[in-house]
Amino acid sequence: MEKSEIIQILQSLGLSEYESKVYASLSLLGSSKASDISKEAQVPKSKIYDILESLMRRQMIEVFEDRPKEFRAIAPKFVIKSMVDEREQQLRLLKDRANLVSDLLHPSAEEEDVLEGTWEQRGDKFMEVLNKLAEMLNRAQNYVIDVTRDFSSSQRFREAIKGCLKRKVKVMMISMEINSDNYYKAKWYDANKIPIKIFDTKIHPRILVIDGKEVALRLDSNPLKKKFKFRSIWSADPSFVAVMDSYMKNMWKMAEPVDFRKIPVPEVSNS
Repeated sequence: MEKSEIIQILQSLGLSEYESKVYASLSLLGSSKASDISKEAQVPKSKIYDILESLMRRQMIEVFEDRPKEFRAIAPKFVIKSMVDEREQQLRLLKDRANLVSDLLHPSAEEEDVLEGTWEQRGDKFMEVLNKLAEMLNRAQNYVIDVTRDFSSSQRFREAIKGCLKRKVKVMMISMEINSDNYYKAKWYDANKIPIKIFDTKIHPRILVIDGKEVALRLDSNPLKKKFKFRSIWSADPSFVAVMDSYMKNMWKMAEPVDFRKIPVPEVSNS
């Protein structure tokens, strides 16, 4: 395995880029001085002591009070196990919150309802849902987190996304996967310098959270079919939005960044 891959895995477990580089380098070097670690890890000397201090707080390295000081990585098998255990605990928390969300969503007898800041719609009216999402995007001031399966959009939706970028709103996209069906749709976001991450799961509702103030969900009856019915819900209820906002932020942390350089470009059919 290449060193770059090791660094990438350490980052996926919660370390920063510099922390990953320093720990990986120190594990390979053995006991070393800060200057040697800085050179091997390609981390600026001005930052190396801060990074080493951070890794000591995480109990990933230890220091020997020589002159000059020397540092040594704690055995990776113990460190990695601890980091994986922490990730698994986060995943359990995520599942608990998802179950809470499931309990909060009760079906309504009405086709479309507006009660106490909640809007609901059933059917297959994709454009009406996209228009609702565009309205939300136009109100965004700080951040947007969007979970999507196939990067469905419309002209109005894309213009709203561009409006967010002009207002310096941070837009974060999470998808289940990048495949031949959604590759070029996803590339539109990449071309606009919008970060995309992958959360590896087969089925997940489409969710859009705006500024921790409002949320929209599209609950698909069977999203693996070409045509399917769905229920769309919008809410600004503070307690519900707080749960969803926390869920989405944790999901973003746990998802893996997309590198389009490593994804094969789909062949364009001539038919």
